[in-house]
Amino acid sequence: MSELMHLEAGMPIVYGGDKVTHVSDDLARAFEPGDWLLVVQRTGDLLHIPAAEYKTANEAVSAAWTAFSRMGSVTDSQINSFYEAFADRLADDDLFAPIAAANVEDVERARAKGRSTTRLELSESMRAGMIDGLRGWASMPSQRGSVLETVDHGSWRVDQVVAGLGVVGFVFEGRPNVFADATGVLRGGNTVVFRIGSDALGTARAIVQHALDPALEASGLPAGAASLVGTPSRSAGYAMFTDSRLALAVARGSGAAVAQLGSGAQQAGIPVSLHGTGGAWIVASKHADSSDLSNAVFHSLDRKVCNT
Repeated sequence: MSELMHLEAGMPIVYGGDKVTHVSDDLARAFEPGDWLLVVQRTGDLLHIPAAEYKTANEAVSAAWTAFSRMGSVTDSQINSFYEAFADRLADDDLFAPIAAANVEDVERARAKGRSTTRLELSESMRAGMIDGLRGWASMPSQRGSVLETVDHGSWRVDQVVAGLGVVGFVFEGRPNVFADATGVLRGGNTVVFRIGSDALGTARAIVQHALDPALEASGLPAGAASLVGTPSRSAGYAMFTDSRLALAVARGSGAAVAQLGSGAQQAGIPVSLHGTGGAWIVASKHADSSDLSNAVFHSLDRKVCNT
């Protein structure tokens, strides 16, 4: 099977089984040998993934995949220690200083481009929220290895046991507090690979260097258990979301971008959780109090966060 080495302007590309789209002049000029072309079968969109961006995403997913293979031997105590160490480093003013400095630079760049910095600025309240979130994960009882249900057949039985899902891929908008969200999947024995919006990339890299990676090392969790795709290019997100090693792909951001990401993941056979225009999931047991559910919905509607 030969590889795609070049594209020509006007070249027809079949999609959806019975439709045709065509290569644009810009795409034909930009495409080079070794690059990838993702055809969104639902819309016919042609998404260009340069070889360097594909390599960056592949390396991050590989690190998380390798780490997941080692998570089975990690203790719950080690996972607790990771969250506590991560929170402690964010709470330490000296260790937090380079993170704050990186965030100031990100905010200044975003303002110079005329972008909103409402969610980008790592304020003291956001910092406190991240710390509280990480400590919340540490205090949450582990369900790993617990038996959810048993079907007894007399001489033999079947147990439904909680186990890790695998590598969870996230694409987030540019807000630094996504770390408390993304690393939550480690609580269940999973690993995570994620890309953050380009406006917050400098802050994200600083958090990884000064807090996240040291916390992984201190707790004895495998390196790569939480891997950042460290590039501002959206194409790296496309590459990540079409990597079949992902067990779940989660995207947050604008509607059109999220739809493209989700389509790519679904084409690769990856389950998705998508949200680009507002909305949220509320999961409750059959014994949940209806007034509690009503309050949860009511009090979510006055908050500018991505689950409202």
